[in-house]
Amino acid sequence: ETIPEDHYVRVTFIKNLTQSNLSINKLKKNYMAEKPLPVFGRPSTYAKISNHFFRNLSNKYLARGNFDKLNKNLRKMNSPFVIGTYVSMMFFTVFLTFIISLFLLFVLLFYNVSFNFPFILVTNESIIMRLMKFFWVIFAIPIFTGFFMYIYPSTEAKNLGKKIDQELPFLSIHMSAIATSGIEPLSIFKIILRSQEYKYSVIEIRKIMNLVNFHGKDLVSALKETSISSSSAKMKELLDGIATTITSGGLMREFLDKHSEGLLFDYKLERERYIKISETFMDIYISLAIAAPMIFLMLFVIMGSTGP
Repeated sequence: ETIPEDHYVRVTFIKNLTQSNLSINKLKKNYMAEKPLPVFGRPSTYAKISNHFFRNLSNKYLARGNFDKLNKNLRKMNSPFVIGTYVSMMFFTVFLTFIISLFLLFVLLFYNVSFNFPFILVTNESIIMRLMKFFWVIFAIPIFTGFFMYIYPSTEAKNLGKKIDQELPFLSIHMSAIATSGIEPLSIFKIILRSQEYKYSVIEIRKIMNLVNFHGKDLVSALKETSISSSSAKMKELLDGIATTITSGGLMREFLDKHSEGLLFDYKLERERYIKISETFMDIYISLAIAAPMIFLMLFVIMGSTGP
């Protein structure tokens, strides 16, 4: 008769406990069920330098409420920087690009830059003419850099929201399957958090667990607060629906079943739309890359055989 594997592991573990030469760290390494959480790295050196020079200026603008929208976008994209640090980094980057643009303008005043060898030649034009041509460099580069850093969180939040929307139908089905066992709602999020199948949606669930475990908030408040900062509108609807179901005393399984059906239906419609778009581009490619050259070739052959 074969010995079950779990029984063998238990016997081996108890045997190892009796050995004085085996340390507790080795036992943890051999029998630990979960991997330890990653350790956070040191603060960014660039962020510390930016705060050193521009913290007062950024706090001054933040006190006026000038970057409230930027703050919301940073929270939606799960940025590791707070709004004050990010604004300081933005000011510092604009300052650096302004210095670089001054150096570039100085080069353009005396030299012509081209893509042909030699790449840099001394210009024959006057400095006044060169300055009138290229004075916009010292304004365009810093303004473009600052504008890019301002809209980057919004763009990144939209991309993250799309990735969450792709995972959400399967996440809701998974949650619905767990809810059929009748466990409490908080345990559903704990089980989802342990699984590593949802790379982007699990970020929102980790927010909920952090608010409950570290900030001492109840599950309903954590769900509502997380839904506000979520980059996905569908995730916001799911979290608000779960909070409403818990408050009203409804059945979590029924809500997740119906909501997962709607999300899966929307996912199928979106997949069909992408398929139709792909078919359209395929038809255009076939027409331009295959059919059109063959038609022109036949026309040239006919024109060549019949004469001018």
